[in-house]
Amino acid sequence: MIRILLACLLTLPSAAIVAAEIEYLNVDRDGKILHVDSVLLINAPRALVFAALSDYSAFAELSDRYKQSRFIEPAADGTPRIYTEIEGCVWFFCRTVERYARLELTPDEKIVAIVEPEQSDLISGREQWLLEEVPTGTRVTYTHSMQPDFWLPPLLGIWAIRHALEKDALSAANNIEARALGQDQGIESDSFVTEP
Repeated sequence: MIRILLACLLTLPSAAIVAAEIEYLNVDRDGKILHVDSVLLINAPRALVFAALSDYSAFAELSDRYKQSRFIEPAADGTPRIYTEIEGCVWFFCRTVERYARLELTPDEKIVAIVEPEQSDLISGREQWLLEEVPTGTRVTYTHSMQPDFWLPPLLGIWAIRHALEKDALSAANNIEARALGQDQGIESDSFVTEP
């Protein structure tokens, strides 16, 4: 379950480059709502980091936890929409989580994914990446609040989620960096392509 939550909360994978850093990481729980706040330093230009994070047609390639990720039919007003399917187990508890969400994009600066609860396994969820240029590359401030639409075993506490995030966050940041730098070397992104 922690791996599912990590994938939902951080949506970040692993890689071989080790230049990225974790500046801050915190996990809290307010009743049934989980909150994650983190600040990552990525050694890549902001525009390329934005492209890597906003390309949901390739998001499943960023993590083994993601079984599917894609753009789906845009909202009536043209707002991009996404679908993700995540699988994971912690101890005896295994779960597949489906998420449909609307994307609010401010190019090179901000990505916000807002859960559409009618079709998702989440009652609510808001995920946000704020990107800021810094001398070493890009500072990514990540916040995520979510309420699962399923039972969480009481033993899966904040300590377990925090421990797992601390273990995985740096490799995740490195994978974003690798993908961003790969785009700089001519890998084209199909960002914002929609599929019905």
